[in-house]
Amino acid sequence: MSNSKLKLIFITMGLSKVLTSLLEANINIIGVIESKTKNSANRTTSLKDFCSGEDIPYYYMENGCDQDLENWVKELAPDLIVINSMSELLKKNIMDIPKKGCINLHPTYLPNYRGGYPLFWTFYDMDLNPGVTVHYIDEGEDTGDIIYQERYPIPLGCTEEELIEILETTNGVNLLLSAITDIEHDCAPRKKQPKESPTVRARKISPSEFHQIVDWETWEIERIWHLLRGTQNWLDVFDFSNIEETVLQWRILHFEKENIDQSVELGKVFSINNQYVVYCKQGKIYLDLITESNY
Repeated sequence: MSNSKLKLIFITMGLSKVLTSLLEANINIIGVIESKTKNSANRTTSLKDFCSGEDIPYYYMENGCDQDLENWVKELAPDLIVINSMSELLKKNIMDIPKKGCINLHPTYLPNYRGGYPLFWTFYDMDLNPGVTVHYIDEGEDTGDIIYQERYPIPLGCTEEELIEILETTNGVNLLLSAITDIEHDCAPRKKQPKESPTVRARKISPSEFHQIVDWETWEIERIWHLLRGTQNWLDVFDFSNIEETVLQWRILHFEKENIDQSVELGKVFSINNQYVVYCKQGKIYLDLITESNY
């Protein structure tokens, strides 16, 4: 258990196990800022309600790093600001307030996948040895000095929930606790990052790009399956025109390698013997569909 006396403000999007784990470790969280969600329609009151129940001051970051937020943070006078998931960059007027600075828990091995959507690109590149980094915040996008980072292997076909559990909840929290303790005692390491990242910027993929994401013709089936498993909560890459009912949701099951008839339409979902499959060049991937009739 941590004995940190640092006064800490935590910035995040929604209620997460990272926040609850810090509280369980007796980290002195004196305020929580909820960053505006990337999709405002998905916002819930769960974090606000949680903070109310824990008697923790709460602030919804409706208008970015404006004067109201600056005043709120100054009034709490934190020693350290900790970020885990934020929809915009923290501005200098907020960064300059805590005397111990600001740090971020980023679910990649920086400088890989700087940006707001690192998990997608981890799946896209089939990176099976990803990592997590705790780093200081500067005015760049995930470019601040590294405090701690580690790599953790993941299995092929890992889901988004499993990846978050491995990188953030299980291992990232431990790195974060070590960083907080070392920052309190002024002994935290600092390693400068390279200016350039070896990977693409972890940008958001727009819906107009969804159907061009998967290369059904040339990608190995393992890569397609891994990407589909990791993004099955949202990435609509399929052609459902052969399915009579409206498809509301899908789950990616297993895959089978086999020689495919060249006349079969790749990327299109078919119903065969009461099973749903999508074909790629090396075989077929099985799906479980939720339609209007069975919702």
